[in-house]
Amino acid sequence: MSRESGAGFLRASADPTRVSLCAGVLLITLVGCSGGDSATNGAGNSSETSPGSSGVSPTREVPEKERERLGKLSAERLCELVGPDELGRSAFPVESGSSEEVSFDPPVRGCRFPERQGERSVLIAAQPDGYHEVGPEAVTSLPVTASSASHANDCTVYSDVAGATLQVTVVAPEADSEQCDTSTEVSRRVLRPLAY
Repeated sequence: MSRESGAGFLRASADPTRVSLCAGVLLITLVGCSGGDSATNGAGNSSETSPGSSGVSPTREVPEKERERLGKLSAERLCELVGPDELGRSAFPVESGSSEEVSFDPPVRGCRFPERQGERSVLIAAQPDGYHEVGPEAVTSLPVTASSASHANDCTVYSDVAGATLQVTVVAPEADSEQCDTSTEVSRRVLRPLAY
């Protein structure tokens, strides 16, 4: 290559239009090779990246002004905070939830999701404010102050939210630490759309 043609090549490659075009092609190529959205990376991923059945992706943080106050929710609305598919990823396969009165004194609204095949269930309930201190064990892995209590056939996590206490109970014929881990994970998912 002559000196003159080499200089022409350098001038052409330094042309801003060509540099921008090359940079754009490189950027598109890099994005295409990055693997795309984490939600499409396969079944081996954690359930944190899977969309919930409520239509809201669990990974998307709900803006604070859009979060709901637990104490004002009906039992039917409690059933909509987390869907059976999402509960299946956190706990075990469940049927759709059905509303129930957990207690009358004080009045406690709840929603129970029974296991599809088996005796286990998940209960999501709204306890009065201050009940987050009921459990003897502190739960430190949630974004709110929480405690847990386990019995022979269940484990419950109580979470402090604005004006109420979120109760998540996993019922099993023989409860163990696995039920408490499940209650904590379900609590984490249910807390996302709630004000706390």
